[in-house]
Amino acid sequence: MTSKRNKSDKPNWLKIKNDKEQKNKFDPQKAFLKLKIWWPLSKVSGRIFLIYLFIVLFGGFLLCIPGIVINNDLNGYDFRWDYLTGIFTASSAFSDTGINIIDPSHDYTFWGQLILLVLIEMGGIGVLTLKIILFISINKKISLNDTVVAQSERGNDVKSSTIELIKDGFIFLTFVQLVAAGILFFLFFFSQPATVSTNGTELNVVSPYHNFLKSIWFAVFHSTSAINNAGYDLLSTNSLQPYNIEGHQVYGIQIVFLLEWVIGGLGYPTFHDIKRKLRARRVGQKVRFSLFTKLNFWVYSILFLVGPLLVFASEYSNQANSLIFNYYEYKVDPLTQMPINVIVTQAKPGYAVAMDIIFNTTACRNAGFSTVPINDFNASSKSILSSLMFIGSAPSSTAGGIRTTTFAIIILSTWAVIRNKSYTSAFKKVIPAETVRRSFSVFFISVFILTIVVILIYFDSNAYLTPGVENGVAGELVQNQGDASIIQILTLITSAYGTVGMNPFTQHQMYNFGVLTKLLIILCMFLGQLGISNTLLAFIKPSRKTNFKYLEEDITIG
Repeated sequence: MTSKRNKSDKPNWLKIKNDKEQKNKFDPQKAFLKLKIWWPLSKVSGRIFLIYLFIVLFGGFLLCIPGIVINNDLNGYDFRWDYLTGIFTASSAFSDTGINIIDPSHDYTFWGQLILLVLIEMGGIGVLTLKIILFISINKKISLNDTVVAQSERGNDVKSSTIELIKDGFIFLTFVQLVAAGILFFLFFFSQPATVSTNGTELNVVSPYHNFLKSIWFAVFHSTSAINNAGYDLLSTNSLQPYNIEGHQVYGIQIVFLLEWVIGGLGYPTFHDIKRKLRARRVGQKVRFSLFTKLNFWVYSILFLVGPLLVFASEYSNQANSLIFNYYEYKVDPLTQMPINVIVTQAKPGYAVAMDIIFNTTACRNAGFSTVPINDFNASSKSILSSLMFIGSAPSSTAGGIRTTTFAIIILSTWAVIRNKSYTSAFKKVIPAETVRRSFSVFFISVFILTIVVILIYFDSNAYLTPGVENGVAGELVQNQGDASIIQILTLITSAYGTVGMNPFTQHQMYNFGVLTKLLIILCMFLGQLGISNTLLAFIKPSRKTNFKYLEEDITIG
């Protein structure tokens, strides 16, 4: 006996047709999940990465608009609608680096300089930090998502104190910036910069001397640039060198700049810890500094002392020919605009030598301002300066590099291996193994990237790396292949990666470098600002947990 057919049963061909229609039907939820799976960026670091990238691209567009950038007779280059130069300048300003193709003192109008100032402030304080400060000022509630992103950009490991930490850091830095601007106004107004170098070369200075409005603008701009470790100036193509020529030495300006960039390089968590310590002392309580503050302070202090001593020893070893210990004269190479045929004239006074070494060596930690040309230092000194630029300053600060805490952890971990200890510790605290592993990763990835970049830049732009040589047969200038310039390239790249801005190459060379060279420098500045950790995290999504792992097998190492 056959059973009755169910009315809901449908022929197979009709079922297949309905299944196909269901598959072809657009499902927004499924499409979003697929996009989420294939999207290459992580949620937090990826958001920071995209914001930073957008600001650089948009800022680069603004900085190449005619009327903002001007074509003057000083350099003969036309930067109008030169988008690559605009992106380069925006990257340099936003990453607080200071390496330039264009000369801000002559090639930008007031509005161009104002855009640079905004980019410097955004890069130094942090885009998400500025958003949180704005929300705090208008009493708007800050979401947990914004807190997490700001914590990754400028915060610490404790989410509950991130907002307070950011507020404390912002208030303190703003206070220092305003006080320094007030002091710099009087120093700029009453101090006359040199307009000619020691050998009679024109310095092309924009002087604020006895100019009230210009002195105000110079004070605001340079105080912002110094506290954010940007290295940008509106004085000349030679940074602060017009205030360090014999007869025009203004050490007051140099000291204010030095104090600002040291404070700016300490980091937001350090400011927060200092405030907690002072507040606890008022009520008779004891609060310990965090491990971050202790490590950062000790590494910063040691490098602050050791750096100038090493450079002094390097220059003193060849004192008779040192351009740091002596005044000199030179001619200008027509191919690269670099000094050639340098002749030592007389010895500098001891106080001038000491100040030159202290200012420029500490500036290479993060600031980028200079009172003597970087090429005045010998090759050994430039190697020391490059090492300091590579280390940089504190995380969550306005500086770049691998950061002081990363360097400290690498040293402590190596010392632990030497002592046959199975863990890394400092100040009676054990540093997590994951943090140690990530510190070594940051170090080796940074070394690998910089090595590749140095090689590629040499291949791409070697014709403009060193001064030309004269052909004895034809009697004309031919291009040198740059065999003596690896140290200069290393100095430039570590300066970009450390967001320092000390550039051993002239504006003429920078403009004539290849497109690949400029893009690689932009990449290094971007990585230095965002940090290797955040850059890696931007492309790393949380991995799925597995209940198994592979078997261990030991291998022999060196």
